[in-house]
Amino acid sequence: MKITNVFFAALVVISAACSSSEKETPNGFKYTVLAAGDGTTAKPGQLLMVNFVLKDSKDSLWSDSYKGGMSVPVQILDSLSMTTENGLMQMFRMLSPGDSVSCTLGVPEFFKDVVGAGVPPNVDSTLSLTYTFKVDKIVEYQEFQAEQEKAFAEKQVKQLQDDIAAIDKFLAEQGIAAEKMESGLRYVITKPGKGNNAQSGQATTVNYTGYTLDGKYFDSSVKKIAEEKGIYNPQREPYTPFDVTIDQTGVIKGWHEALKVMNKGSKATFYIPSPLAYGPRKVSNEINENQILVFDIEMLDVK
Repeated sequence: MKITNVFFAALVVISAACSSSEKETPNGFKYTVLAAGDGTTAKPGQLLMVNFVLKDSKDSLWSDSYKGGMSVPVQILDSLSMTTENGLMQMFRMLSPGDSVSCTLGVPEFFKDVVGAGVPPNVDSTLSLTYTFKVDKIVEYQEFQAEQEKAFAEKQVKQLQDDIAAIDKFLAEQGIAAEKMESGLRYVITKPGKGNNAQSGQATTVNYTGYTLDGKYFDSSVKKIAEEKGIYNPQREPYTPFDVTIDQTGVIKGWHEALKVMNKGSKATFYIPSPLAYGPRKVSNEINENQILVFDIEMLDVK
């Protein structure tokens, strides 16, 4: 009898331990604790740095933050926001570094609360999705911002080195002898001009044609060239020269550097690394992320 009582008591303890692994947010969202952390929750304004894996009920992988090599920030808002937050956000308020949890969402709920859109027609709305989250740490917003800026700067340095190598290789293969600037910009003066080179703050008027290193044209201020290269746009009419005040007009950084080595009447071709152009942004079908750009520029006037 005593053995039976002990066995029964053990079952009660095990059952209680299993049920305690499931938790619930104030709005009723349920999640399962797979491993407990240190119990320190984030304060409003702080960020939880988390990694996650997202799979559907057919065991297909939808997303995996571990592949990117960086945890994802989740900012905790002020307490007044809590009443209108979805279950996931309320759950994050309850997590601490070291916590590992899982939760399940229906596809419609996922697209509504996480994506902020309706379910695409090609997605099976009857599926369920399971998130597995691991909380790495809590950081202050300023600390996170500083880390992001540092990481971006380091990435841009590496990208600049790669772009310079690609440009120099292209020039060598084409037998083009180009001048080199410390910034990484390369250029060839194809027609000398007269007078002093343009300086910071001076107003200039130029014609230009832009293309990628592999010869895809994307813009020109000259109608004839635009027509020849298949990039003519009737909405741009009339095609006219472009006015640029050096270091003031909102053009890419590479342009401001380029115009300072030109004088009135000169023509030049510039090979511009992506950090001096649009960087990691995709601007158009021709200008992708980290795209090296080439510009033929004619300096019509310097004032």
